[in-house]
Amino acid sequence: MKISHIAAGLLLVALSVSCAKDPDFEPVNGSSGSSTQPGRLPSEETRQVMIMYSAGFNSLSGELSIDLSELEEGYVPTAQSRSDHILLVFSRQTKTNYSNPQAPVLYRLYKDRAGEVVRDTLLRWQAEDQACDPKVLEEVMRFAKEKFPAKGYGLVLSSHGLGWMPDKRDTRAALKSVGQDADTGKELEMELHEFVKALPYKLEYVLLDACFMGCVEVAWALRNKAHYVGFSPTEIMSDGFNYLTLGQRLLASEPDALAVCQDYFAQYAEKPSERDQNATITLVDASALEPLAIVCESLFEKYREPIAALKYDQVQRYYRYGMNVRHEHFFDLRHMLQQAGVSDTEMAMFDTALQGCVLYEAHTAKFISISLDHVCGLSVFLPSSGTESLKTFYKTYVDWNDATKLLN
Repeated sequence: MKISHIAAGLLLVALSVSCAKDPDFEPVNGSSGSSTQPGRLPSEETRQVMIMYSAGFNSLSGELSIDLSELEEGYVPTAQSRSDHILLVFSRQTKTNYSNPQAPVLYRLYKDRAGEVVRDTLLRWQAEDQACDPKVLEEVMRFAKEKFPAKGYGLVLSSHGLGWMPDKRDTRAALKSVGQDADTGKELEMELHEFVKALPYKLEYVLLDACFMGCVEVAWALRNKAHYVGFSPTEIMSDGFNYLTLGQRLLASEPDALAVCQDYFAQYAEKPSERDQNATITLVDASALEPLAIVCESLFEKYREPIAALKYDQVQRYYRYGMNVRHEHFFDLRHMLQQAGVSDTEMAMFDTALQGCVLYEAHTAKFISISLDHVCGLSVFLPSSGTESLKTFYKTYVDWNDATKLLN
């Protein structure tokens, strides 16, 4: 999850959806004689499609609504050319309370010829449909590809998050995972393996504006679904990414995921008060993760007993003590190996593999109460921190464990 500045239910901002159409959306006859929509024709050479997936039917509703407003204030493409970039926004926010379900919507955000921002509704679901339903996410992704053929596609997800963890339906661990809907006060989530399965094609980037997603387990799960993965190993303050610059960075012929991560870090690192300087961010080249997995598999096997013996207070943690026991499973990957006694030669091999896939890592000196002294940018499950049921889940559903045998 992101950290909310306000309690659940406050600052509930209504989603205003316009169905106005740009004149360029009027049908014209194509070469085959059929009617086509010039504003929705592809330009595979240049067009980029950015999908903003805002799952805010939860305590972050107010903040996520503000994010969408800031997205509109920044760069928004026009709909005047067949090659214009496409900005799609999926949104499910609260309007009154959790006992009043809201229908998710997918709209195209663009500027008309007068320079006014238009929210053009493309799809609307039923009120009982949830943002954390993998079927809904998959429908959004397939619709984007079918209706807007393009050079590339990218996904920005903003919601609560808890890395690779299971949701409470499948384990006594009672943990959140990717996204959240709080219908009738119940917290419903999407698990990582469900999230990955719901992405039907490979994306240029997946940027996760949600807490604790900066796990090696998440990066590995997305290795065949995205070129670049951007996320935070700690929590994320409720302001989240810099939405004023998001469109400018991503709606270009060559999207700049690195700049998104740099913008995010800068808006916290440059705050005048050290108390407000709270951020961690990592950008991974997911296509370059294989060497890291190979090295880790070897080290996990050789140092299995020392790793298993490590206690939570011996390894750099990415969670805050006393906040939520469900968070207490995220530890620095490199520091875990270092504390297990991995030799200097082996650490050099690990560092080479790590540097080959981690393109950018930045962190402030602290994240609220956490001193960030040993940060490599990727968290990992510390075996001694988990219950037997959680370990069973890890061995059953987490692909990183299949590849590296952290738990044997």
